[in-house]
Amino acid sequence: MANTIQPFDPRGSLQTNFPIILERNGPISQTIPILLYHSVSDQFDQRYGRWCVTPRRFEEQMSALAEGGFHAISISDLAQKLAVGLPVPDRCVAVTFDDGLKDFQSGALPVLTKFGFAATLYVVAGSVGKTSGWLAALGEDRRPMLQPEDMLELLDAGIEIGAHSMTHPELDILDRKAACEEIRTSRIVLEDALSAPVQSFAYPFGYASTTTRALVRKAGFRSAVVVRHALSSPDEDLFGLSRLIVTEQLSGSDLLELIHGKGAKPPAIQHKIKTDIWRLVRRVRRLHRDGFSAGSRSESKDLGRMV
Repeated sequence: MANTIQPFDPRGSLQTNFPIILERNGPISQTIPILLYHSVSDQFDQRYGRWCVTPRRFEEQMSALAEGGFHAISISDLAQKLAVGLPVPDRCVAVTFDDGLKDFQSGALPVLTKFGFAATLYVVAGSVGKTSGWLAALGEDRRPMLQPEDMLELLDAGIEIGAHSMTHPELDILDRKAACEEIRTSRIVLEDALSAPVQSFAYPFGYASTTTRALVRKAGFRSAVVVRHALSSPDEDLFGLSRLIVTEQLSGSDLLELIHGKGAKPPAIQHKIKTDIWRLVRRVRRLHRDGFSAGSRSESKDLGRMV
């Protein structure tokens, strides 16, 4: 395969846009900071504070990146390079947003446009044009979501649209059929709305397992992102790319320190052990919440199996 690839086009053909390569073809020499945001707004419930950055702070953070000589690329552009073993340019960063909230358009897009930064926006497909019902526990269940026409405008502005499931469940504790439906349908729904490829996926809550990663591959995605609050490692699975959580508390200089490795570590085995234990706890909670229905009793037989 030639080591020349075309940049990812958010409005490209549904048939051909990204070579179907699911494993890397060679070593990559450096780590890549992939930033994770959710909301950019001045109005938010305090319980949601960790996931919301004010427009003023967001502009400060993006300004620091620009002044530091960084440029931003989409996740699919990054994944293309990683897939074929091409080096990622120095001072490269990926900016991502989860959920598909309406305030991306008003709070984040003007800043990204000002600095010429690309970004990838992961949308909860079943909530397009509605509100963020899954955020009820954080007092933000009425936060408006993007409309279909908003997403089309974002594509025209060069923003990549990715999928974030249909209803924002904890995919790794769903049964295989339900998880497959959440993943597969989200891509179909978004591609139908956009008439454009949807090639990257973000796991809701950052929860991924061997099974969910395999389902995302099978659904036709080319990459997927988790959380981990870590720099993306050169040897990471393209369906488990790590991201750094960016908060309101981070000044521009703090962000530069973070992406240079201060306070962020590459994924380690200790993280996997903690993840497996927490997944087991969440499964047990789900079984109790569902009252051990017939389906839940069957699922309980597999509680000791880490996937």
